[in-house]
Amino acid sequence: MAEGFAHKILGKDVHVESAGTHAYRGERPAAKAVETMLDKFAIDISLHRSQNVQDLRVEDFDYIVPMDYGIHEDLTRDFSGLGARLMSSWEIDDPYGRDILKYEEAAARIREKMEELSVFLRKLDR
Repeated sequence: MAEGFAHKILGKDVHVESAGTHAYRGERPAAKAVETMLDKFAIDISLHRSQNVQDLRVEDFDYIVPMDYGIHEDLTRDFSGLGARLMSSWEIDDPYGRDILKYEEAAARIREKMEELSVFLRKLDR
């Protein structure tokens, strides 16, 4: 969901990749995530495939945004050289396996935080 919002809100000039610290490579998004994003936000994430952060060159990213504190801790432990590129956790619980309302709540929170990130990035470009 985060990558879908990032593409829509941040635009095509920003390179974005979504990865999990415990993600199974190549998995499709949860059906409820696809439904939420399409029905509530008109964003199609059905072609997204999961990837693990271990498969990325994290040093190539300007910013890394952890969705929750546990992910922040994992990234701090596994990639000690991230420094200021590792942003504060957005404190968004993973809705995986929960009801559609939890997906909608998570998506709304991700959109809100992505809009804040967009403002932050625009200020840097000035």
